[in-house]
Amino acid sequence: MANLKAPKSILVTLRQKLCCGCGICQAVCPAGAIKMQIDPQKGIYLPKLNEALCQNCGKCLKVCPGTGINLDEYTEALFGGKSPFLIENSCYTAFSSDSLQRHLSTSGGIATTLLAYALETGLIDGALVSIAPPFSPLTPTGFIARTAEELKQAAGSKYCPVAANTAMSEIAAKPGRYAVAGLPCHIQAIRKAERQNPVLKERIVLHLGIVCSSTMSFKGTEYILKRQGINKDSVTGLSYRTDGWPGNMRLETCGGTTLSLPLKAYHPYHGHGFFTPRRCLMCNDQLNELADISLGDAWLKELENDHEGTSAVIVRGGTGQNLYQSAVKNGCIKSRPLAAKRVMEWRNKRQDYAAKKAVLPLLGWKLPEYPAPHPPARRIAYLYTIEQVINYHLGRTNSSLIIEPAKHFWTGLSGLAERLIGKRASRG
Repeated sequence: MANLKAPKSILVTLRQKLCCGCGICQAVCPAGAIKMQIDPQKGIYLPKLNEALCQNCGKCLKVCPGTGINLDEYTEALFGGKSPFLIENSCYTAFSSDSLQRHLSTSGGIATTLLAYALETGLIDGALVSIAPPFSPLTPTGFIARTAEELKQAAGSKYCPVAANTAMSEIAAKPGRYAVAGLPCHIQAIRKAERQNPVLKERIVLHLGIVCSSTMSFKGTEYILKRQGINKDSVTGLSYRTDGWPGNMRLETCGGTTLSLPLKAYHPYHGHGFFTPRRCLMCNDQLNELADISLGDAWLKELENDHEGTSAVIVRGGTGQNLYQSAVKNGCIKSRPLAAKRVMEWRNKRQDYAAKKAVLPLLGWKLPEYPAPHPPARRIAYLYTIEQVINYHLGRTNSSLIIEPAKHFWTGLSGLAERLIGKRASRG
């Protein structure tokens, strides 16, 4: 049985309320003592520990991204330089040459196109992606895609929790060369796991990172469905962002109904943090700094009228650079250089972490360990942090009588902030 007086297990993370829900702890547990489960009250994945099976070996805790990570130490070991230097490496705007793939994806179709090209050229045998199975369209899961068609089925961002434990276990069990695609918490956990397990380090040859400001709990999707008068049990298909850029949420029901919601109709619930998981509020890695290639929406003024979608891409290290340049050379991707200083403008989580470090402990929140230095936060970051904490608690009520007035208030305040101090400041 685990030593409960001095646990080395994931209990440490749970007691400090720092779990990201990534699922990697379950994948590395040698005793099978951990099982990821959806907490019905919080709407997130949390590990359930069978203390009778737990050996207290500490492997789960060693791979946990929730307790913190030294991003600069990892990036120097992986790529030969600290994060700010690596941002200067290679930055681009890009989109898939496949016009249909570009239109159906979140912002340009780059992730799907790069992974398909890696499969085609033999760099990888499979890719860890997230997919929403037909029998459970509201709860996507990690999945090893081994064909271009499977990659297309997994295309598009999922604004809800995704645990990667089953897919990571498959990588550990089946020889081959793999890519992994995930959010910063997923990539951090996988990088930690590779340090503990040489088999994973050998088999995972490409890390594709999605830029992330935060995700939503399952409660967020359920609330949006309820506002539209849709029973969640009737949903047979869900795409959070598709049909061009910035995209629409597309819902399909068992009654044959298809509903399309523009981004502006539901994004305020996400952007203002009403259903943001608690641990997301403490994150300092927006650009997925441990990935070989990071990509996300290109929020650039000159692309505001681009309705098909374009990604901002950051390429680090030889593996990512070789794959990206080869895909461009072979016509799979259309790419243009992007000044690194413009990418740095989106690095708000690292820049503004000092505000979280000042505010959250006053509320009794335990923070993760981030040894890397953080610059002074922007003044608006303190207001943004307070807003997110307030809305986190309001969202937990699941009451439209509380959430809707707050949403309108913060949307109006954000609009005022844009006019007074510029869009970059209010976006956070």
